[in-house]
Amino acid sequence: MPRDKESVVLALIVIAAVVISGLLGYYFAASTVTPTSSNNSNSSGNVVNLEIVPDFGGSGYDAFVLSTSLENGVTPTPASNTTAPGTNDNNITVSSGTTVTFVLTSIDTAVNQNFSGQLATPFTVYNDTDSGVISSQYSAGQSVTVAMSHTFTISQLGVNVPIPPDTILSFKLTFSKPGVYMYDCTTPCGPGMGLVGYMEGFVIVK
Repeated sequence: MPRDKESVVLALIVIAAVVISGLLGYYFAASTVTPTSSNNSNSSGNVVNLEIVPDFGGSGYDAFVLSTSLENGVTPTPASNTTAPGTNDNNITVSSGTTVTFVLTSIDTAVNQNFSGQLATPFTVYNDTDSGVISSQYSAGQSVTVAMSHTFTISQLGVNVPIPPDTILSFKLTFSKPGVYMYDCTTPCGPGMGLVGYMEGFVIVK
């Protein structure tokens, strides 16, 4: 496929993901979360919308991307054979003592690894079917085997959520203490792994 067509297809996928995650974010904000008077521009009330975008910074540079960045058309300079990709601010600021709902939308269709074991964090996965969107609930302590593209991991808090390919999932976290908490993907997923602004970012709790 010519490069221009690949760019158009990727742009359309990203736009569709932003619209869907925005609708889910609105749903969660309206029905399950009481917004606080936070000055944070990276979340809506107590809802954080985060996209997992393959090749966001060039070939292999997958990234966690804030929905607000995509909505504002922010894209980094792609990596080349001799340069790293441009910066991507995917830091999240939240208030201490509040429960935050994370809505993660993955448009990555790759299966990079299987997760097998007990879940540390409860979450819900939303999948499109011929009958509409169906949700599947997963509980903390539940033993599962899940095909995944990435993880959302905060090692400091014992959070490790497997992210299946091409899906939307949500979970809640309460940040009881101020501090800076690194989140990242622990699934081998290319040169974006371990790169700040790509498959690594920070939750700043004030």
